[in-house]
Amino acid sequence: MNNNAYDKEEMNVLNEDSAVAYEDTRQAETTAEKSEVELLQEQLLDKSEEAKKYYDQYLRSLAEIENIKKRSQRDKEEYIKFAHLSIIKKLLPIIDDLNRGMGAASVTQDFEGLKKGMEITARNLLDLLRQEGVQEIECVGKPFDPQYHEPLMVVSSDEHPENTILEELNKGYIMHDRVIRPSLVKVSGK
Repeated sequence: MNNNAYDKEEMNVLNEDSAVAYEDTRQAETTAEKSEVELLQEQLLDKSEEAKKYYDQYLRSLAEIENIKKRSQRDKEEYIKFAHLSIIKKLLPIIDDLNRGMGAASVTQDFEGLKKGMEITARNLLDLLRQEGVQEIECVGKPFDPQYHEPLMVVSSDEHPENTILEELNKGYIMHDRVIRPSLVKVSGK
């Protein structure tokens, strides 16, 4: 019995030691879990701040893109507004010549001089247009082409083959291989 009592007492001590060890292990695990949770919370906070920073950069980039679009639109409108400035400056001396010619003709009544002045002014104007890439469409005596010509009249003619341009009623013009105004023509037909 004595041995049995000793064993019981030893068992109680062992059970108490096990309980203490178990409790220590449990506390250690709880502490480890808490520190792991705290670590995860810190990481989450860091990632949240990083996400805020990236979102702020994103918003700034969007605003910058919008500003670039607006600036580009303003520049485009400004360019369009003044795109013809160089040709306008070249036209002004020709207009001055016309005004001087009309003023001189009204004073002197020299219509022959006015005609010569008008011819010179028209030649200067055509030279300016050629410098800008504009060419007249040559059409009289050529076959009708709907890409370059617009028929106003069709006249039967035995002297010319069908669809030949007999007369140019209004000049047509091409600019850099694009028709800007077709020639208005009289065409032969049957």
